[in-house]
Amino acid sequence: MGESRFAELKEKEKQARKQIVIESALALFAKKPFYEVGMREVADEAGISPATIYRYFPSQEELFNEAFLQDIYSVSKEFQKMVEKEEPASIDEFGIKFVEHLIENESSFQMMAYLMLKYNLTHPVKGKFDSVTKVFFDLFSTLLKRHGMSEENARIYSHSFVASITGILMTFRNFPLKDRESVKAHIIKIVKITASIYSAQLLNRK
Repeated sequence: MGESRFAELKEKEKQARKQIVIESALALFAKKPFYEVGMREVADEAGISPATIYRYFPSQEELFNEAFLQDIYSVSKEFQKMVEKEEPASIDEFGIKFVEHLIENESSFQMMAYLMLKYNLTHPVKGKFDSVTKVFFDLFSTLLKRHGMSEENARIYSHSFVASITGILMTFRNFPLKDRESVKAHIIKIVKITASIYSAQLLNRK
């Protein structure tokens, strides 16, 4: 009994230390691009030695993934409210909210793009990243079903829509306009056009 409680306490302490490392990484990502942040820098921010950080995260990739997961799971709660409220959000509102979050949280977008494009992700990282994308596929699929689409169609349409919105952001985030706000406005305009196509399909399938 005593040994079990001690082991449980040690595990809680380990998780608390891991959380400090993740929060330190996120604090650094808010200051500069995530790919410029090294493990030694994160260790310094967390107040631990570079060797110690590898006890909690065997690789930089795993640390980046955990940081991205926490950010996305946190924001997914806001999307869940949009989907589950009495009068569910429109496709337009969902798409704009999704793209605005990634525009306003540059480090999240960079980590997402990295994980999407990297070919040889380790198995644990790939599994966790897949679970994050599934969260948004499921949320949008639920939204479509609440608007009257069949379950079979909602699944494939959710894949198509989330991929479309992500692609729009990747394509136009560095579009040569006069300032960042103009780029954001251009991206949102295209998202609205894309959402209108899905809304029309939704009406046709009711």
